[in-house]
Amino acid sequence: MPLLSFEAVLKDLQGYISSSYPAALLEEQKNIQLKAYIEKRLRDKDYSVENMTFSQISEKAYNEMAEYSVITPFLNRPDVEEININCWNDIAVTFNDGHIEKLPEHFRSPEHAVDIVKRLLHRSNMIIDNAIPIAQGHLPNNTRITALKEPIVDEGRGISASARLLHPNKITPKEIISHGTATEKMMDFLCMCLRYGVSFVVAGVTSSGKTTLLNALLTSIPDSKRVFTIESGSRELSLTRTDKNGKIVNNVIHTISRPSENEKYDISQEDLVIASLRFNPDIIVVGEMRDTEAYNAVEASLTGHTVVSTVHALAADAAHIRLALLCKKKYDIDFDISVSQAAMAFPVVIYIHKLEDNSRKIMDISECHITSDGKREYRKLFGYKITSNRLEEGKLKIEGEFEQVNTISEDLKNRLLQFGAPIDLLNKFTEGA
Repeated sequence: MPLLSFEAVLKDLQGYISSSYPAALLEEQKNIQLKAYIEKRLRDKDYSVENMTFSQISEKAYNEMAEYSVITPFLNRPDVEEININCWNDIAVTFNDGHIEKLPEHFRSPEHAVDIVKRLLHRSNMIIDNAIPIAQGHLPNNTRITALKEPIVDEGRGISASARLLHPNKITPKEIISHGTATEKMMDFLCMCLRYGVSFVVAGVTSSGKTTLLNALLTSIPDSKRVFTIESGSRELSLTRTDKNGKIVNNVIHTISRPSENEKYDISQEDLVIASLRFNPDIIVVGEMRDTEAYNAVEASLTGHTVVSTVHALAADAAHIRLALLCKKKYDIDFDISVSQAAMAFPVVIYIHKLEDNSRKIMDISECHITSDGKREYRKLFGYKITSNRLEEGKLKIEGEFEQVNTISEDLKNRLLQFGAPIDLLNKFTEGA
């Protein structure tokens, strides 16, 4: 029983399969057949690798030849949020609960890392090479990926890539509360706004939990309300509900934009926002506003539709400014007017943030009132206040508390009343902060 390094065994297997069964390496043939050939060769040669079982050698070899090397086990895991390849010998995995683990294994060389990421990108017909050293797009398994190679990254590092796994899970408001992201009263307030006609936007940076929060809030919508969702590239929202017999019980239309190399066939989020209005929706959900669809979303809200979305921005004022800038990409509107329109369209802004300890908190819920002279007045309703941020045994420990800072304004109260909010529910947010 020859004891070899895994690299030596892999080299022999690759040569054997390539010469004897080349068809098994074709994309459509990567299946049980290839695994069988690998296992046959291992048995025939009676190979042994230190600290590895037969099945471990076989699985690892298959991952190297047909899958994606050391990152393969993490690509479809429901508890993984991100896989970050910092360079060929530095891979970090971020889990849904916020903790980060550095993988003990890594690629064999910079060239090996480039080959594996190229193979991954090939699944979506994306190319990365010296002429095109940046690749961005979506993989078939609902994964968003960005990759950079030399000369964009330093020589000797090979390639850097970030794969964000998008899980359209059915998280509930109770789970948001149990995770410590918000209080029950905060979630009740946001669910009330959603149900009774107050458009809002969830603001924050990448990976702050914007879409997760929006997903949870949308589960509170009664089955009778018609919901139209719009997303870009991949599905993160999952709102369809079924009974025990598998029959759909709510009223949801999920849509995804479709980019095309031919601009004539491109279907943008803007196109889908316009199309949504023909479906008589009670609620329009734009997964993320990042382009000219912001203008149409603002118009839809101003004309009486309930619109909810996310945006890359900080708290309330910054979110409205960001929306105004996106609207100006569509039409050259006076900036102050555009900001005021954004504030009228989305009078409530939620700012969510991932803290240094990787916990996610709703840091701010504010409403904006437009005064008679056209000025914007921001009113902070809820917030999270950090009371302690310290290092204990090499780990950050952050402590704080949620607080209700103000009651809702009369304007917001009247708007909710007009859309049918019961007075006993409203009184929870109008009596005493």
